[in-house]
Amino acid sequence: MRHRIPRMATLALFAGAGFLAGSQGFAQEAGCQNGTVQVQPDDTLSRIASRCDVSEGALLAANPSIDGSADLQVGTTMRLQPTTSQSQDLGRRLNHFAREANDALGRVAGQVGSSAQDLLDKNPDLKARLERLGQRIGLSDGNSTPSLTLTPDKGPAGSTVTLAATGLPKDQLVKIGVGAPNSAFQLLQDARSSNEGTLSVNVKVPERSNDTRVVFTLRGGDAVKLTSKPFRIVP
Repeated sequence: MRHRIPRMATLALFAGAGFLAGSQGFAQEAGCQNGTVQVQPDDTLSRIASRCDVSEGALLAANPSIDGSADLQVGTTMRLQPTTSQSQDLGRRLNHFAREANDALGRVAGQVGSSAQDLLDKNPDLKARLERLGQRIGLSDGNSTPSLTLTPDKGPAGSTVTLAATGLPKDQLVKIGVGAPNSAFQLLQDARSSNEGTLSVNVKVPERSNDTRVVFTLRGGDAVKLTSKPFRIVP
């Protein structure tokens, strides 16, 4: 399972760098009018921000269910700017949170080239601190984090992999997707967790002309946001 830096930690970094104030004029690019944009294949927050002339912080603030690029689903619509109430609420929470998170996030900022999982694996104290901060501002209920595994972890396109998840909400509908690491995912199918909060499902690795690695995602509202380790596509 890939752990990710909590949403408010990401926003605090944007706030500290002055990135939450997006452009006041919406982009003239096709698909960015009327304050919304449709997610395209392989999109990331930075690509959408550049295409639509807004900041990544504004996108995060305007779309509370999005924690990062891995949460983007191809074909869905995103808001480009937060409402006034969203901006005011975000500002109040960040003002308090950013001060406490500053020391911990400083360590993350110096390792931009690593994945969130690598950072947290190498810094368990940082992981624990961020989780505690998330609980204090209402972003986590303190329950154990759900997990997602896949087997095998390499093979040709068209092969079958088994996704196994634990710690999920009981009897909940979830979406299974696939995409390049840290980019928008393409929806594959829906599934439902068991009465014990587990899930085991077989899915096929799709043909993807430009990718040698893909990740599988499990999404079920704010409660379920899981990404598998990369699957390596080999001949």
